[in-house]
Amino acid sequence: MIPYALKAADYGQVELLDSPFKTQRDETLELYLQHPSNDDILHMYRKRAGIPSRAQGMVGWGPSIGQYLGAYAKWYKNTGDERVKEKALSLFRGWTECVEKNATLLNCGTYMWEKFLGGLLDMYEFMGAEEVKPWILRITEHAKETFITDIPRDGLQDERMHGQIEWYTLPENLFRAYQLLGDQIYLDMAEDWLYPYLWDKLAQGKDDVGPRHAYSHVNSLSSAARAYIVTEDSHYLDVIERGYDTLTRRHIFATGGYGPGEMLFGEDPGYLGNSVLPTWDNQLTKTGKLTYKNFVGSLSTRSDAWGSCEVSCCSWAVFKLCNYLLQLTGKAKYGEWCEKLLINGTLGQPPITEKGQVLYYASYFLDGALKSYEDRRLQHLGQNFVWQCCTGTFPQDTAEYANMIAYFDEKGVSVSQLIPARISFQADKQDVTLVSDGDFPRKPEAHFTLHLSSPAAFRLRIRVPAWATGENALTLNGETQQLPIRPGEWLDMERTWQDGDEVTLRLPYSLVFHPVDPEHPNVVALCYGPLVLCCNEMTVLVGDVDHPEAWIEKVEGEDNTFRTLPGHSGFYEHIVRTFRPYYTVGLMQWYYMYNRIYPDMETLDREHQGT
Repeated sequence: MIPYALKAADYGQVELLDSPFKTQRDETLELYLQHPSNDDILHMYRKRAGIPSRAQGMVGWGPSIGQYLGAYAKWYKNTGDERVKEKALSLFRGWTECVEKNATLLNCGTYMWEKFLGGLLDMYEFMGAEEVKPWILRITEHAKETFITDIPRDGLQDERMHGQIEWYTLPENLFRAYQLLGDQIYLDMAEDWLYPYLWDKLAQGKDDVGPRHAYSHVNSLSSAARAYIVTEDSHYLDVIERGYDTLTRRHIFATGGYGPGEMLFGEDPGYLGNSVLPTWDNQLTKTGKLTYKNFVGSLSTRSDAWGSCEVSCCSWAVFKLCNYLLQLTGKAKYGEWCEKLLINGTLGQPPITEKGQVLYYASYFLDGALKSYEDRRLQHLGQNFVWQCCTGTFPQDTAEYANMIAYFDEKGVSVSQLIPARISFQADKQDVTLVSDGDFPRKPEAHFTLHLSSPAAFRLRIRVPAWATGENALTLNGETQQLPIRPGEWLDMERTWQDGDEVTLRLPYSLVFHPVDPEHPNVVALCYGPLVLCCNEMTVLVGDVDHPEAWIEKVEGEDNTFRTLPGHSGFYEHIVRTFRPYYTVGLMQWYYMYNRIYPDMETLDREHQGT
C-alpha cells in the first residue's frame, strides 16, 4: 500500500464546537434518530419477506439503508452517541431478518448495492460491528453472480446498461473491502469495474468526455483514488489530480457546485453560462441553446425544474475526493473545492424535514431562484421527490464535517478547514489539544489555542485559502509574526509550543466578481472572500468588474452585507441593490446569484440595440 502524505481524522480526534456547521450536524443527527423510523424503512422489505408490518412505510423513493448506516457509523465514531449505534444495529439486524426469509431482496442493482456495501464497511470500520463482516461477503458474492459485466463502459446512462446505473462508483468500496478484509473476491470485482474511458482522458488533462451524469462522475474519481492506494499505479494519481484541475478550471460555479440539469462535460463550452440564462434571454435564443444533449445521450429541452447543482450528492462526491487528495499528496490546494461547497453548498441548505423533504437542487439562475422543498419532477409511478438520494448523502455530508478539518503526520497537525473544533493528537510523546474557535465564515479570521501538559516541539500548519489575497496577518500570543502567508499553500509554524499559546490568522475578505465561464464573461457572481453573495432583486449591474469596491459598499451593522451605490443598476440613477451571503438566504426567499454586468451605459445600450 502506498504511504499517505497526511492522515485524516477518520471521524475521531475532532470534536465540532459551536458554529452553524455543528448546529446543522446536530439537527440532522437528531432527526435521523427518529425519522424515518426503522419500522418505516423496513416496511417494504418486511412485506416482501412475509413479515408482518404495522408501519406505513416511506413515501417517495423509499429507503437508502446503506447511506443511513454509513452516516450513523461516522456520527457514532465522531460523537460516541450510543443512541446512534443502537439505531444502526437495529436497522441492520431488521434488514438481515428480511433477507434471510427472502434472498431475492439482495437483487438491488449496482446503484443501491454500492450504497449497501459502503454502509456495511462504515459500520465495520468506524463502529466496530463485527457482525456485518459475513454480510459484506454475502452481498458481494451475490453481486458478482448477478451483475452484468458485458455492458458498454462509456458511462452513458442509457438502456445498454440494463439498469446498472453509476456502476463506475463500485470500485471505491470494493478496493476498500479488500484493504479491510483481504478476500480476493473484492479485488477481482473492483478490477472488473474500472472506468478507463473517463479516467484515461482526465489523466491526460482532457475533458472531451461528452455529456455525462455529474455527481456520479465526480464520485467515480474516488474509485480511482482507491485504485491508486491499492495498486500503487501512479496513473490513478494522475487521474484524480488532473481531473481535479480540469473540473475546477471550467466545470464548476462560483459556489463549487456543478452539474446543471445533473450534466457534466456539456458539449458546448459555455454550457454553464447557458444554464443560468433565462429561456427568453436574447443571448440564449440567438445561439439556439434551448436544447442540449443530456447524460443519457438524448436531446433535451432546457428546463429550470432541473436546477444548477444536486447539492447534497455533489457535495458528498467533492468532500470525498478532496479528502483523498489531501491525504495522498499533502497539497494545501485540495482544501479549496470542498471549502466552497461547505460554505456555499451544504451550509446553505435548509434542514431536512420529518417528511423527508430536502433542497434537492440549488439554483443559480439570472432570473432568480428559491430555496424550496418543492420538486416539480413527478416520477412515473406517482412518487414525489422525498426520502430520495439527497436524504442519504446529506447526513453523510454533515458527518464528514469532522473529517475535513484536521490532518496529521509525524511532524504535527495540518488544519485544512476553519470550522470551529477541538482537535486532539499526539506530538513529542504527549497528548495535545488544539482548539479552533474562530467565527468562520462569518468573520475573516482563525483563532487557535494550544493545551498541553509540558512544552512540545511539533509543526502546526494552517491552509491559507486561495481567496486570501489581501493584507493577511499572523500573531502568536499577540505578537506579529513575519512568516510567509501565501494563498493556496500551507502556513507553517514549527516550534516548541507552550500550554496556552494562541495563534490568530487574519485573512481579510475582498469583493471579487467571478464570471460563470469564459464564454459568458459578463455573467458574474459577486463573492466576498469564500462567501458567494446574492442580490435581493433581479438586476443589471453597471460598473468596473475588476474594482467592485469602488461602487459597492458595506452595509453598516449587517454581517457581510453590501449595497451598490446609486446609478449602478441599469439606467435607473436612483436604484441600489443589496447583496448578502447565499448561505444566509432562508427557505422560500428569492435570490439572484448570477447577474449581467457592463462597464458603462454606452456598452449596455449598444448590446441592447444589437450593434
